[in-house]
Amino acid sequence: MSTETVFVPSILRTPGIIPLLALLTLVMTGTGMVSPVLSLYARAFGVSGALVGMMITLYGVGRLLANLPAGVLSERYGRKMFLCLGPAIIGVGAIGAALTTDFSAVLFWRFVQGVGSGIYMTVSATVLVQLASAAERGRALAFYQGALLLGTGIGPAIGGFLANHWGLAAPFWAFGIVGFAGTLFALFGFSEPPPDPESSASDTAGAAPKPSARQLLLQLPFLSLCIITFGTFFTRTGSQWIVIPLIGKDSLGLSVDAIGVALSVIAVANFAMLAVVGPAIDRFGARQILVHSTVLTGIALVLIAFSQTQLMFWFAIALLGVAAGFSGPSVSAAVATLVPRSMYGPAIGMQRAVGDVGYVIAPILVGFMYDLPGFGSVGALIFNAVVMVAASILFRVATSGAPKN
Repeated sequence: MSTETVFVPSILRTPGIIPLLALLTLVMTGTGMVSPVLSLYARAFGVSGALVGMMITLYGVGRLLANLPAGVLSERYGRKMFLCLGPAIIGVGAIGAALTTDFSAVLFWRFVQGVGSGIYMTVSATVLVQLASAAERGRALAFYQGALLLGTGIGPAIGGFLANHWGLAAPFWAFGIVGFAGTLFALFGFSEPPPDPESSASDTAGAAPKPSARQLLLQLPFLSLCIITFGTFFTRTGSQWIVIPLIGKDSLGLSVDAIGVALSVIAVANFAMLAVVGPAIDRFGARQILVHSTVLTGIALVLIAFSQTQLMFWFAIALLGVAAGFSGPSVSAAVATLVPRSMYGPAIGMQRAVGDVGYVIAPILVGFMYDLPGFGSVGALIFNAVVMVAASILFRVATSGAPKN
């Protein structure tokens, strides 16, 4: 097998894939641009810390409410319309946040941005899974993850530069421009994916009717996959953003700079895995990779919770980044093995909706657990680890008879 076959799958030569990945990088760069200034922008309005956190929470709520409708409606009316609509809504929300002088309006516009993000992320992931063959799905999703990480990686630096030279509202203006540019890019640079021949053949052959979104969620294999997604999002906003910095500061005496480096190590390790995760999924199957990476996430969280030395802490941090690097692409690839191709949109929409429940409630639940006597940061991480391992076991049992890919 040639190096080109392994690392440059033919999916990249499929019409629409390169524009899709470019658009994802563009949109995620815009998302990253506002991340360094969210709390500072909120504080400029003189609001409490709780309201500062609402800027993140309402963004997640917007995504949560948009995910499933975007998946269902894009299945019915086509993908291109929603690939254009998502960035447009993001652009409107960003410009609204830049223009307003009232913090309640800022919260509303952050919610609008979340709606746009939910639409775009659900539909773009659906398109990639739809166009990728089973033999190349893992590598295609690794490219998707790479485009996402590239955008979120370069965005904060651009946003910080803009804010430093033109004020805290400047990244929101730039985000708005990026959103509208993304709309034009999707409109003129992306073609509607062709009808899926497998779905058409099953329809004409009188196959069993497609399950509804509710029926899909009641199927144990898909439900367990959604629980893993919930745990993954919970880990990001609860453990990574809140608990791990507290552990580093309180237990190991790390400086704020060192804690920032720790979070960067997670992202770097995540990115470093992209070269191997795609071929691994295609060779061993998404189910196997997802089970092991989810368990590995739980192990890393436990090691962080009980770290007594900085060496153990940094090792566990890197391990968490490696596990996350394998988990991201394998989740989307696993969806394709569990549902009919004609249900990709609703399935990915529902899976992301359940994940965004974890995104939204994690900061609140982790804060509650942190305040419980005898629980604290360690207890919060252990809870997160138990959720991940239990979800992995459930998924393994529920999919024990499923094919590898």
